[in-house]
Amino acid sequence: MNILIGVDDSAESHHAVEVAYGFFGDADYTIVSVGNRTPMFAAGYPTGSFATAGEIRAQFDAAQSVAEKATASAASTLPAGQVVEEVDMGRIGESLCRAANEHKSDIIVIGSHDKSVWQRLFDPSVGRYLIDHAPCPVLVVR
Repeated sequence: MNILIGVDDSAESHHAVEVAYGFFGDADYTIVSVGNRTPMFAAGYPTGSFATAGEIRAQFDAAQSVAEKATASAASTLPAGQVVEEVDMGRIGESLCRAANEHKSDIIVIGSHDKSVWQRLFDPSVGRYLIDHAPCPVLVVR
């Protein structure tokens, strides 16, 4: 069985890894963390102002570094030899669906973040996206 686990640097992600291993045991695991794309208009810039190429590159590098650390941290909790680590940049839901297709995953596991209605307006649910678009079943761990 091939299990894809989407992680970030949160406690909910680490819990999802533990639950996945508890459910599926000695399966093959793909740990994927996705760094968000940097917007052209960035917070903190005056209205109508664009971030410079250097600022976008620095934000991109920082997001990739966080994603790499999250993947390595999650993978360290699983048995060696059963884990593939992958870091992607882009939209989280789309990246996880693409990775599930590429790795022929049997299931996608993610942790659930408690968000308010206002938070969901500006940061939509990855779980909802996966339930609607994933090529395989999705387990959202709470």
